[in-house]
Amino acid sequence: MNADSTIFTYGAPLVGVLLVAVGIAAAVPGAYALIQTDITSCGTPTIAVESPEETASRFGETPSLQLAQLSFDQLSQAEQAAFVEALTDPLGEARVAGAFPNSPSFVNGTLVTYEGEQYYATVVAENPCFEAAPLQFPLGVFAIALGIVGILTPPGYRKLVELEENTR
Repeated sequence: MNADSTIFTYGAPLVGVLLVAVGIAAAVPGAYALIQTDITSCGTPTIAVESPEETASRFGETPSLQLAQLSFDQLSQAEQAAFVEALTDPLGEARVAGAFPNSPSFVNGTLVTYEGEQYYATVVAENPCFEAAPLQFPLGVFAIALGIVGILTPPGYRKLVELEENTR
């Protein structure tokens, strides 16, 4: 067995396997970045709302002056919908799907006055969208295809040599 044959027999499949591994590592996150908005609600933060009793036990009768205080009417429609949904949710959480103009207040924690009672509300998860390079998915698929060619080259070459020898 000569050196060229050894490199061809073992080197090409090794490089092929490495290309497949790199291609998978690139294609999977690239594909997820493309479809994530269809399968999850990324970009919509999650807020948590505590009951008036929990709010009173946390802050006492006089809440901190540094804590933002908002009335329910000051909230956007998306914030209002999430607030009301969080009140009925067993965990007290809901996602804000839409405009979130009071985001800085919610991130730092805010007291929301709703139906005459105060509720502590805060953002508990930002839920950012995963970002990937635009060509990450297609280049990953290309690397996988090229790797498969590298893996299949030696057996294909041996079949060709065998066919050529059989025709003689």
